[in-house]
Amino acid sequence: MSVAPAGYDQQPGMMQPGMMQPGGMQQQTVVVGAAPQTMIIMQESKPDSGLGMAIFTCLCCFCPLGLPAIIFACMVDSRWDSGDKEGAKAAARTATILWKVALGLGIAGIIIALIIVPVYLFIIVPAQIAAALSSG
Repeated sequence: MSVAPAGYDQQPGMMQPGMMQPGGMQQQTVVVGAAPQTMIIMQESKPDSGLGMAIFTCLCCFCPLGLPAIIFACMVDSRWDSGDKEGAKAAARTATILWKVALGLGIAGIIIALIIVPVYLFIIVPAQIAAALSSG
């Protein structure tokens, strides 16, 4: 048995060179546990009815499509609350399509009006006035 230098004690459980552990060599087994699985529960949320845009397009853009958009937008909440999730999604899609088409028609109408009114006021009306003055 060797002696540790002064000031250095032998650590417990450490074998000195040339010594065998009683019972021969021992095998160590390391068990690594798997990380806990994370479970994500997806909960469906109520689809956006688009009621605000439906009301806006009914009042400001194109009423013949804005009114059905309001009706379908109101159906979304009642169908969702009764448990008809697919019906609520379908009503939301229909309302969205209707208000988008109404908005597009309203914007197209405004653009057409912005083109036709100046043409009428600054080209057609002066030409008619000039024709009336020259003939009369």
